Amino acid sequence: MPTKVIYASQTEAKLDSNVITGGGTDDTQALQKILDLAHEHGGVHLIMDGAALITGLVLHSNTTIECLNRACGFYLAGHANRSLIINANPTTEEIVDQNISLLGGTYNHNCLHQAHHLPEGVHYSKADALVVAIAFFGVENLLVRDVTLRNQRSFAFLITNWQKVTMENIFLELTDFLHGENQDGIHVQGPGRFLVLKNIQGTTGDDFIALNADEEHLGEKNFFHPCATMGPISDVVVDTVMVNDAAQILRVLSRNSAVDRITVRNVSGNYRSFGFYLSAWDYRGKGHRGDFGSMLFENIDVRQTKADYTYTEPFLFRISGNHRNLMLKNITYIDPQDDRYLVYVEGASDIKDIGTTPAQVDSLLIDGLHINDHSTTPQSRPYMMVKGHVRHMVVRNTEVLRRQAKQAALLATDGEYAQIDKLYLSNIIADNLDPLIHDPDGKIAHCFSSSRFE
Repeated sequence: MPTKVIYASQTEAKLDSNVITGGGTDDTQALQKILDLAHEHGGVHLIMDGAALITGLVLHSNTTIECLNRACGFYLAGHANRSLIINANPTTEEIVDQNISLLGGTYNHNCLHQAHHLPEGVHYSKADALVVAIAFFGVENLLVRDVTLRNQRSFAFLITNWQKVTMENIFLELTDFLHGENQDGIHVQGPGRFLVLKNIQGTTGDDFIALNADEEHLGEKNFFHPCATMGPISDVVVDTVMVNDAAQILRVLSRNSAVDRITVRNVSGNYRSFGFYLSAWDYRGKGHRGDFGSMLFENIDVRQTKADYTYTEPFLFRISGNHRNLMLKNITYIDPQDDRYLVYVEGASDIKDIGTTPAQVDSLLIDGLHINDHSTTPQSRPYMMVKGHVRHMVVRNTEVLRRQAKQAALLATDGEYAQIDKLYLSNIIADNLDPLIHDPDGKIAHCFSSSRFE
């Protein structure tokens, strides 16, 4: 049976709202009636040729919502306190909902007039739940393309228990920023395989993108949603990310579940506190060690603005837990505004309520590091700090340009957990850097160097 195509203007919906300012008639019932036809017709393609005020819509399998332009879409009514979109059969195990597409338009979550989360027993049972803008719990073949998500109350997207997800040309507009309110962008939890995130732009209050295999439970309850799952994540490509003063760019989290075959490339813009946090996140010291397989970060050129989170110091890359193969290629670091580490291999955690999670890294390759430090406050701490254990570390094709000869090192070791079994240096060019390597306690067992110029 062919999918039924319906224009919203041909239904009972009034479409008298505005995706920026809201207002108008509540069109939820009229639009949900159309979306429920997916059962009868085997699928539905709803074309939004206007803007609708809604209190939340439920999508079934074989559903496409297409908005004709950015002025078309949805505005969540004040105090609806729920998602704009959620799938019909949220599941923690077998995936029921398949073949869902959101194409074009603007989805405004109206964050100033929504609750941050719902207490137990309100809308959702047995657990608290964050009020996220778009939620999918158990979905296969999900496509989100050319969508603007505006003013999320907490996460813009929360996706758990998934297979084959593609999100491209996503614009995150956060004109109503609320400090410390979990206004993340795209938040993905396991289990899941085959994810493409391409051309993601905009601003968020917390993580711009989070790939969290097994996020922590707060108070032994899943704070995000009773159907939010945990599990391994693999086969992920994140390509072309442009951040506009995001608090944190990208977090990859593993406590016990594996994350593997992760590629992140072409990231630009500016950020406040955290660049890339590859974290075991051992909440309250429960012994979680992380399970990180192969990860590649390539073509990274982001600039700092003033950090706004104080529970830990700012950084570009921070690494904790067990890692097999981590590659950082073509990393550009221009005029730092403070003394944050460019690469920090963690020893004992300095985060309150987080246990000791020193990094154990089998292979760390840094290939193509370009540091241009001509700011009025040049780096005085080492650019790279190793406080954990790295078996093989390669730093090659690196240049450091500094106008001031203020003491700083390219790489240093520190602390009881610090150890580098084998360090390979190749093609290093450094101006006004003294010393190149700072290893006061002999934590580097073997160091091999070639083609070094100072």
